[in-house]
Amino acid sequence: MSKNNSIKCSYLGPAGTYSEIAAKKFFGENNVFIAKNTIADVFDSVTTAEADYGVVPIENSIEGSVNMTMDLLFEIPNIRVVGECVIPIRHFLLSYEKIELDKIRTLCSHQQAIGQCSKFIRSYLKDPEIIFTASTSNACHIIKSIPNSAAIASENVIQIYNLYTIAKDIQDSLVNATRFFIISKINNNNIYNFDDYNSFESYKTSIICCPKFNKAGVLYSILKNFTRKNINLTRIESRPTKKQLGEYSFYIDFEGSIADNKVKRALIKIEQMSSFFKILGSYKKWIE
Repeated sequence: MSKNNSIKCSYLGPAGTYSEIAAKKFFGENNVFIAKNTIADVFDSVTTAEADYGVVPIENSIEGSVNMTMDLLFEIPNIRVVGECVIPIRHFLLSYEKIELDKIRTLCSHQQAIGQCSKFIRSYLKDPEIIFTASTSNACHIIKSIPNSAAIASENVIQIYNLYTIAKDIQDSLVNATRFFIISKINNNNIYNFDDYNSFESYKTSIICCPKFNKAGVLYSILKNFTRKNINLTRIESRPTKKQLGEYSFYIDFEGSIADNKVKRALIKIEQMSSFFKILGSYKKWIE
């Protein structure tokens, strides 16, 4: 997306993950890409300025939200969202051996990938031991030392790790896709000007809020501020605040930018109703 070859971008590695695919699709190939072991490591690399940007998964069309990313967006104060990227997901069953499906005894992959292929696993594999890994590519490292094993990963890793394809397109839905956030450090001097908006309609905004009072109708009271301003919501999720039982934060995505006066007025009202309020960022909608 950028012509600037000096950009440093971290992603959930190792090489061949969907996060790497998203990073290169968003920024273009001619940049510096830094593989990290965990999503938390991607956040750390951005907050410490090791990387200008990080790419982290936020939601999948089959398995839903990525809780680790949501929690870190809540917990880390100096991170903002500056972009999004949506990647179609095609899962492949891969192995270092030419092995029959019923002979697979161990299956490795990221928890989200395992969930996205649950129908295939139940239908074609004979109750293998499942090992959750930090990423789909990491699973390819692990199975190298395990006989009668296979990994679920992207097509990209086949040549990287010299693997055999046992089965392809094993995801539960052919319209499987993952949405990624591009994050940066607040006040980072980067190519995205936070207040430079060409068209309010071409932007989305993400926020987190926690109601001051846990009472009936509180979520409705928050959401009606968007209805009054005719602002279209595109996603809403709740997560426990981890402070006390029954206390939740709400993650809300909607169309429009914080430079739009009607959005500003709605957010002022919501902030007044919240014990915690954070604008994660306004960013251009992803268009393939």
